[in-house]
Amino acid sequence: MFEHIVIAAHFSSANAPLFQSLNELKERGTRELTLVDVLRAHHTEEQTEEHRRGAQTRLEEEKTELERAGFKVNIELRTGQPAHELSTIARARGAALILIGSRGEHYFREFMRGSTVLQLVRKTTTPVLLEPIEAETRKVSARGFGSLLLATDFSSHAAEAETLALELGQKARKLVLLHVVEEDEAEELGSEHAVSRGRERLQKLAARASGTPEPVIRVEQGQASRSIARVAEEEGCTMMIIGKRGQSPVRELLLGSTAQAVVRNATRSVLMVPAKLGRL
Repeated sequence: MFEHIVIAAHFSSANAPLFQSLNELKERGTRELTLVDVLRAHHTEEQTEEHRRGAQTRLEEEKTELERAGFKVNIELRTGQPAHELSTIARARGAALILIGSRGEHYFREFMRGSTVLQLVRKTTTPVLLEPIEAETRKVSARGFGSLLLATDFSSHAAEAETLALELGQKARKLVLLHVVEEDEAEELGSEHAVSRGRERLQKLAARASGTPEPVIRVEQGQASRSIARVAEEEGCTMMIIGKRGQSPVRELLLGSTAQAVVRNATRSVLMVPAKLGRL
């Protein structure tokens, strides 16, 4: 499923939660890793030869450790913009997943500065697994593939996320299928009909699941990002799975407000799954 993964690797405090995910990923088919460190071109202190040698040494040390764990490991030390380099490397190497640590938009201290995570999620056509890192004002609630929550609006942009969630659910302890009826849908269809239609669609989706136990179906009303976070907490989910639009000439405008809010505020793992290019 995730045979080859690109990992955004920088300082050890960020790497720890990323590498914790690798045992579970190995169980899901991961055999090859590409560790990527990006020295930002506009940071003069990162362009010194001493800094570059230190970054190369860290990558080599991490490569050795991961090879001992049974992975094939490549390393890439680049100069440029992190989101662009990660997306480019993942595409060039045919990676199935990008693994990255996030403290939220306001709490980047190391590799992920500013809105780099959002830039990456917008740009890439490769699924992105965001692993939360504890920050001063945000504590991690859970991580991993044990208990999954799929949030879907049933659009074509969510189709790949739905398929991947059902596949991952075969090995999970729990799979929650969630649809949030927001104000515009309730106004268009009527609240009662919108909830009924959402439940019917989730039941059809659940019928495609082949794992056990049977998926939990939840239909909620309200703001999507808040409802997703609340249901994940109530159901004890360790990972939220969400679809996003695919790449296009206006891709920077296509990451919806719900996806942005989930990425910024997540306290548990988030798997962002792009739509296929033909489903824009």
